[in-house]
Amino acid sequence: MRIALLFVAALAAAPALGQVLTLDDARRRALEAQPALRALDLNARAVDETSVADGALPDPRLKLGALNFPTRNFPNTREDMTQLGLSWEQSIPGGDKRRLRTERTRAEAEQSRAEASGLRQTIARDVGQAWVDAWQAIGVERMLVALAKEYERSIELARIALASGKGSQADVLAARQSLSQSNDRRLDLIAQARRARSGLARWVPDAASRELPVDLPAFPAPEPLETIATALDHHPQHAMHLRAQGVAEADVALAREASKPDRSVELGYFARSGGRSDMLMFQVAIELPLFAERKQDRVIAAKLTQLERARELRADHLRQLRAELSAAYADWEIAGERLRNIDAAILPDARSRLDTLLAQHGAGAASLAAVFEARRALTEVRIQELAMRATRAKARIALQYFEHDGSHP
Repeated sequence: MRIALLFVAALAAAPALGQVLTLDDARRRALEAQPALRALDLNARAVDETSVADGALPDPRLKLGALNFPTRNFPNTREDMTQLGLSWEQSIPGGDKRRLRTERTRAEAEQSRAEASGLRQTIARDVGQAWVDAWQAIGVERMLVALAKEYERSIELARIALASGKGSQADVLAARQSLSQSNDRRLDLIAQARRARSGLARWVPDAASRELPVDLPAFPAPEPLETIATALDHHPQHAMHLRAQGVAEADVALAREASKPDRSVELGYFARSGGRSDMLMFQVAIELPLFAERKQDRVIAAKLTQLERARELRADHLRQLRAELSAAYADWEIAGERLRNIDAAILPDARSRLDTLLAQHGAGAASLAAVFEARRALTEVRIQELAMRATRAKARIALQYFEHDGSHP
């Protein structure tokens, strides 16, 4: 029964382990299941709803009251002017305050949408680089597993040679030492791969149970640096600062409009007893901003300062984007040059050295330890090549962060 349950569990886990998580799939899944994006979308929708209320008139006020009650013999005494009344009052904001409040709230909603667009760009970049980190760690682990198998075969050959009197105990010990060092390195790579998968699981929860492709996807060459830099003004992250500046500009407009006084209109009906005539009341109230230099002017100055701050932050962010773009482009170019050098010179030389030592060892002219060292050196070059491919891929993903407009990863 226990074996049957284990078999069923293995079958249930097999599809997940057999599925391959590509870079595009990881990005798509991360963007689909990202709570932060959903939160920003909900915030934008909530602010849109608020903008409708901000453009409406304030709620009217209903007043119930009694007027002109005499203090002598209260409450039994009534005077000719004693009245019980009901009035309706409506406040009317002065100037274009209602329209400007609506525009300010809509600017805030646009800022939230720009933040969501910028976050999509950031997630696409971070997921891509986390995916490449996991791919690199798994690829290096594969190489070390293959190297360990070579060492295991070498141990068997060294034992056979020792038994036949053609080898030495030192060759067997050297093979064991090389195998132990390779296994220790592989354990370290397993830990790195798990950490990399954990970083990827931040965005794709089931990443740990899915395999990654053996090869990196083909990345198209980026546009020239000057072309990408020219379009940075429209980058989603920069658009977020632009929308923040729009909110600050709306605050300035509202502060200036605050000097225009609000008004209120009140209409009332007051009843009198004893056959006396009832009364109607109508009055208009107007605010008097008599001390503008102490209040309104200071608020305007504060909002202008905030606007200038938003502009400076936007200019600083544009500089930051340009610096990050230049660094990513340099990383991509240098990694390409190093990769070409590895493929053209370093890797062929390491292979030739191993082939030469294997031939010399077969002829008895080279020690087995020299062969082990050459095989280890070749693996290190392959690991270096894999690292350069990963570095170039991460630099290319960073450049994609600057190329796209936020509508897609």
